[in-house]
Amino acid sequence: MRPRFTQVMPLNALPNTRMKRLFFALATVLLAGCDLNTTAVEDNPSDPATETYATGLNINISQFTKTANGVYYKDLTVGTGAVLTGAPTVQFDYAGLLTNGTVFDSGKEKVFVLSQLIYGMQEGMQGMREGGERMIIIPSELGYGNTTGLAVPPNSTILFDVRLILLP
Repeated sequence: MRPRFTQVMPLNALPNTRMKRLFFALATVLLAGCDLNTTAVEDNPSDPATETYATGLNINISQFTKTANGVYYKDLTVGTGAVLTGAPTVQFDYAGLLTNGTVFDSGKEKVFVLSQLIYGMQEGMQGMREGGERMIIIPSELGYGNTTGLAVPPNSTILFDVRLILLP
């Protein structure tokens, strides 16, 4: 008569060494079939000056101002309110675009502390006035870099059309 087990036996209590070997062989085969490739995407920063932009974006990079760090900006409308400096809380509308014109993000009347945004946005919004609209072009190293799993492909130059509503 076989003993009845009321609880699961730990692996080291199995009476049969063959059973242990079978278990480990099966586990090895299953793990061998797993794709554990975690190769990162190569860091290949973009250069907005060499990009091709969708025709509908009307981007002529030579008409933009370039910051010391490589962010490009152009005022579409100069506002009449307070000037943004530092990293205050800001309220703004925005559309984030890829160079092919695809919108990857947008928001209306969003409120953020400027330091919570990607560095390219922090730098590109400096000097804006309330009520102003600005196009900001950000190289990948000041945007999302070579990060995968986002709506923005790795190493992508990104554009933001920003309207500064208020410096609360």
